[in-house]
Formats: sequence, structure tokens, C-alpha cells
Amino acid sequence: KQVQSKFRKFQAVLPRVIDKGLKQAGFQLLYIIRTKTAKGLDFRSRPFAPYSEGYLKKLQREGRATKVDLFYSGRMLGALTPSSKTIRKTGTNKVSVNFSNSQMLQRALFNQVLGKTKREFFGFNDRTEKIIAKQFNRFVAKEFRKARLWV
Repeated sequence: KQVQSKFRKFQAVLPRVIDKGLKQAGFQLLYIIRTKTAKGLDFRSRPFAPYSEGYLKKLQREGRATKVDLFYSGRMLGALTPSSKTIRKTGTNKVSVNFSNSQMLQRALFNQVLGKTKREFFGFNDRTEKIIAKQFNRFVAKEFRKARLWV
């Protein structure tokens, strides 16, 4: 009877824990993307391609930083805020990370794919995946301990 009771409790708790853990993983990925981009690194941790001479001159005239960090007005990365609009459950065991503003999505698409010089900031590599998976496993174990499913 004890095993049966624990099993029923496990079945009731598991979907909620996984959903919560996946959302938390989405927030963590968003934080990693924003942090790497601010450091001028793509998702593979390589430096971004340099800005063109014309764009560098424009930035210097305006008194802005010339470091390649995809930050001009702050609107594009600002559209990557941790919220229910940007991080959504999109299927069984799936979460998507999006931009909250369609105009900034277009700007990001240009940087990521369409531009002559690609600066791929929106993604993750194996190392990032392992970090997030490890944190997800810790979270699930902690939630199971809270629910007293295992010691």
C-alpha cells in the first residue's frame, strides 16, 4: 500500500515538476544568451564578427561604444525579457524562447541569419545544454524531496 501511495503521488507531481523545470530552463537559457551577447560572444562562445568601417564611424560620431555586443538602443535585447510572453511551453517537454516584440524579432533575424555578416547570438551549444540539464536535474530532485517522494 505504501508503494502504491508513493507511485500515485509521483504520477500526480511529475507533470507539474517537469513543466516548472522546463520554464526555469528557458529562463536560464535566456539569461545565458543575454550575458554572452553583452560580452560580445556568439552562442558558441566565439567573438562576434567586427562591425563594418562605416558603422564604426557612425557609432564613434554618436559617442557610442564600438564593442560588438549587438547593443545600440537596447530595444532588441530588451525584447528578450524573462516573462510568460517570451518563454512558453510549446508542447510535451518543450519550451520556446521568443522575442516579445515582432520588430525586434526582425532585427534579431537580420543579425542571426539574413545579414551579410552573421552574428549568431540566439542559440545554445553542447556546453550550455549540459549546464541547463544539470540544473534541471537538481531542480527535479529538489522538488521530489519537497514532495517526499525520495530521500
